[in-house]
Amino acid sequence: MNSIIITENITDGIWLKGALRVASKTLSSIENISKEELLASPEKYKGVKFIFSTWHMPVFSESEIKTYFPLLKCIYYIAGSVEYFVKPFERCGITVVSAIEENSVPVAEFVVAQIVLANKGAFESQRYYKKPFWKLSFRLARRYPSRRVGNYRAKIGLIGLGCVGEKVLKLLRSYDFEIYICDPKVSDIKAKNLGAEKCDLVEMFKQCDVISNHLPDIVSTKDILNIKLFSLMKTSAVFINTGRGAQVVEKDLVKAMRDKPYASSLLDVTRREPPLPWSPLLRTANIFLTPHIAGSQSFEYQRMVDAMVRVYESTIE
Repeated sequence: MNSIIITENITDGIWLKGALRVASKTLSSIENISKEELLASPEKYKGVKFIFSTWHMPVFSESEIKTYFPLLKCIYYIAGSVEYFVKPFERCGITVVSAIEENSVPVAEFVVAQIVLANKGAFESQRYYKKPFWKLSFRLARRYPSRRVGNYRAKIGLIGLGCVGEKVLKLLRSYDFEIYICDPKVSDIKAKNLGAEKCDLVEMFKQCDVISNHLPDIVSTKDILNIKLFSLMKTSAVFINTGRGAQVVEKDLVKAMRDKPYASSLLDVTRREPPLPWSPLLRTANIFLTPHIAGSQSFEYQRMVDAMVRVYESTIE
């Protein structure tokens, strides 16, 4: 057996098996297993050279890798970041390829759509339009766009310029925006070449109309976005988070949003998913939640599958 799909739970790999069959004839009979099945029949999979996986890839120790996959050459991870499982494989000399670039495409598209709508006051307008007293609700809903700057010369701040952040920036360049970035790894020259201006977090939260978080999910970024920054936001500013919930001190964000009723937060990620029923995130009117849908959904998964299949086929040629 040359190639397999392995996921923590067998059901996680079902959609992947179907997608791989569509993408490549050479993978039409690929087997989908869980780590539990591997441990039950270890001898059966010792000839595996290539592994496909997706979200919920099982974690393996170096000794497990050497025992169960002595011939393994490469893992094709059809999802985003590999940080949580990659190190033992790298230490065993195994290549791990990720579809993080492909998965960042729908995230960037989602963020840009939110920015454009937020600048028109669309989220608040929808909420007010459905309130009782229809004519009054209509008038109140119409007021929100006037509290926003619109999409001409709005100041957009991007925190972090990784895969997603850079794609967002490139998409935003087709608009008449002033773009600011905060990323210590990006030089002033690179920022200028990308059509943006560098600034620090304090300056960004003070002057930007929309602030979008794209920081990496690492220890040093935990709780980095707190009341010191949220309190600096303009009274009608918008904070967007499609990064990770752990980077935001949620009680601080809630306080800032309640102190600034004409500001808004659009959160696709939260520290706990879903938030507990009594979470103030669910009870603060100007905080709008989506259930972690910015990344690949529906047929968007096929973009990642196609990319990894191309790499796989170039490897086995």
